[in-house]
Amino acid sequence: MTLDVDHSKAFRTPLQLRALVAAVKHAGSHDENDWIEWKSHYSLTEKQTKATLARHIIAMANRSVAKSSQAAKGCGYILVGVEPGEITGVTTIDLADLESGIRSYLGPHGPEWVPSYVTIEGKEVLVISVDPPKIGDPIHTLYKDFDKYYAGMIFVRRTAQTALAGPGEVLSLTQRAQSSEDRQSLAVEVTGKQIEVPLWTWLEETLETMLEQQREAVESGKVRKNRTAQGMLLPSLDYRSDDDYAREAERYLSDYHDYLTNTAKQTYTQKGFGELQLILCNPQERSYQQVRVEVEVPEGMSAFMGDDYGDKEFDAPRHPTPLGQENSIARGAIISANFLPNMRNQPDVFMRVERNRILCDVASLRAEETLSLPVAHLMSNSSWTTSTVTASWSITAVNAVGRTRGELEIVIGEELVRPDESPSTS
Repeated sequence: MTLDVDHSKAFRTPLQLRALVAAVKHAGSHDENDWIEWKSHYSLTEKQTKATLARHIIAMANRSVAKSSQAAKGCGYILVGVEPGEITGVTTIDLADLESGIRSYLGPHGPEWVPSYVTIEGKEVLVISVDPPKIGDPIHTLYKDFDKYYAGMIFVRRTAQTALAGPGEVLSLTQRAQSSEDRQSLAVEVTGKQIEVPLWTWLEETLETMLEQQREAVESGKVRKNRTAQGMLLPSLDYRSDDDYAREAERYLSDYHDYLTNTAKQTYTQKGFGELQLILCNPQERSYQQVRVEVEVPEGMSAFMGDDYGDKEFDAPRHPTPLGQENSIARGAIISANFLPNMRNQPDVFMRVERNRILCDVASLRAEETLSLPVAHLMSNSSWTTSTVTASWSITAVNAVGRTRGELEIVIGEELVRPDESPSTS
């Protein structure tokens, strides 16, 4: 089983850490795994406790980079004062004293970790957060003897336990440390201004209203009418059947919906709403080939390329000729013909959107080069209870080890004004 808590992100804020403690209380006795360890009764003033906590911190920092990244963004957590079914709490001591005592067993170049207290049910629980392991990290070892353990011992995490490293685990850690020269450290930055995405919750409602008006007009054309001349009925030159007209009407309504959506996005783009332009940065003195930047858009938002809408001309599709009238030449795929993606103005950079991800492929990035990526736009049709949300990004390159990751803060803007509403003035 796994803990009943969202561990797709790291637990950092007091509220998130409190949720983690609560999840442990409601966990099963076998829910411990390699990213979390809990203990119910420890005296934080004792050297034995500080040494034991150091052993767990070392083990968390010696985890596999790939495996650790599957939970809590690679972070590890050690909780003292809670167990399944009970929050026992701890007698608190000054965190500076606790950190000093633990650090003596980790050494000056030991893992990075942060202790904090979480108050829940009137009791204090110690939560130690251990930074994610990274390619190039050294092998972390015990810095000085305690009890039956000796300086230089290597500890690792296995399922629900901290143990001495075996030969295979030592080899893996050695390979992790040796990979530092090949590891890339590329990053993306926002160009100069914050990312702000306004709310557009009424868009779909408005498009549906406009589409319904067209649907009513199309329905009126189902009744076949013959032309008249001087009181005489003339035979129709329209050889379409009712089913033919129905299919033509459906194609028209589908194209009209696309037309409305495209023109709405074009207006949005031209006004610069939701603009996202990133700079790809290479701080190293080496070049990278076939770099891929991935940005995961938060749920409740969508993304599209600015180049696909900025200078396009979107023609409204031709209304289907009513039955019984001379049928003109079959209408071509006006929308799709005008909606072919533009070739980017940078031949070695190609950006596209797939579902909720923005993907950008860069053929080559020179040493110490910064490169502006094509502009994308973020659009939100959801209401938010927070003023900011985050989008995660990652970068890989075919000639480098590892994946760099980070987050972008997105500010939730005000609701866009409906066309029939006037902006409020003060």
